[in-house]
Amino acid sequence: MNRREWLKCVSALAVGAVASPSLLAIVDAHAAAQNPGTNPQFFSRPQINLVAAVVDIIIPRTDTPGAIDAGVPNFIDQMFLSVYTKAEQQRYLSSLAAFDKVGGKPFLQLDDAQRKALVTRLHTEALSKLKETAATPSAFVLMSKKLAMLGFFMSEPGCTQVLQYVAIPGAYHADIPLSQAGNGKAWAVETELKL
Repeated sequence: MNRREWLKCVSALAVGAVASPSLLAIVDAHAAAQNPGTNPQFFSRPQINLVAAVVDIIIPRTDTPGAIDAGVPNFIDQMFLSVYTKAEQQRYLSSLAAFDKVGGKPFLQLDDAQRKALVTRLHTEALSKLKETAATPSAFVLMSKKLAMLGFFMSEPGCTQVLQYVAIPGAYHADIPLSQAGNGKAWAVETELKL
């Protein structure tokens, strides 16, 4: 998946989140992400540590903040507590348990290279089975990725340091190359969604 497709997916997720009746719960999840020292309310401590390790692989810290810096694990915890149905919660927890066993030993006991290789392999599998509804390790990776992207791009670091953001934009310049509009970054706030 290239960056453009990824940003389209993020935009679609954001529109879906805004249009959902659970908007208040999503706002609560975003607020929970801002408190990094809080204890998880939905996951156990070992489960949230595993989720944190996976989202750190999905959106690592580079020259910009990563998922951990943006509080994505707390966001995911709050989303499952407040937004998802019991069936969806159970599917994710079952997928998480299956994922933790797929590497031959618990995921957190693998070294960094093994972790990244496993997540990459399962992500590729998940993309080939997008309509799969079973609680599988690849379903866990794909659902974690979707939630990580949603949480990250709703966060302040995601919006202001990764995407282009100007709280009060200046003059309007029509039809210029993207490379001249904000160092080639996509805008954090768009008024029209084009797919």
